[in-house]
Amino acid sequence: MSSAIFAAKKLLRKELKKKLCNMSDSQKAKESSTIAAKVLGSDQYKMAHNICVYVSMPEEVCTEHIITNILETKKSLFVPYFNKEEMVMVKIRDMDDYISLPVDTYGVRQPTDYREREHAMSTCGLDLILCPGLGFTENGLRIGRGKGYYDNYLTKYEKVWGKQPCTIALAYSVQMLDHVPTTESDRMLDHVFSV
Repeated sequence: MSSAIFAAKKLLRKELKKKLCNMSDSQKAKESSTIAAKVLGSDQYKMAHNICVYVSMPEEVCTEHIITNILETKKSLFVPYFNKEEMVMVKIRDMDDYISLPVDTYGVRQPTDYREREHAMSTCGLDLILCPGLGFTENGLRIGRGKGYYDNYLTKYEKVWGKQPCTIALAYSVQMLDHVPTTESDRMLDHVFSV
């Protein structure tokens, strides 16, 4: 990555984090509810069976309602498990399983027994991935937190399965951008759902 793009991404991440911190809890709740309704009403969601959803941090679009709906409608729920090296998508059996997940240092429920759980990559594949991030363009460019977890996962997934699952970003209004600096390793998403 060129130093100019690296610097531009670093500055943009800082600006977006500030915007997210300035959002009120009520604005986050209102926008999260609107976005969740868009997801649940979308053809992409209705046709999907194996769905990966990020477990939201306080500054991200809340995914609790979507997670609940997946489990209630008997779709298969996968959530990310990540460490310093990689991210894998692991199956959550039911609501009791989800609620019992330990909370990590970021305040996110994450399975510690990920090695024993079903991994989407090696078993059933995914129909849909709901992606977090810091900023997005309407046409699917994304800037994340800089670790490359989703870009790397999607690249690996495509090598294993020969295709990419449908990808949808969930974005607050303050996260929508006209431009995102990118490199060849940045993956474009299929859709961005915002307010």
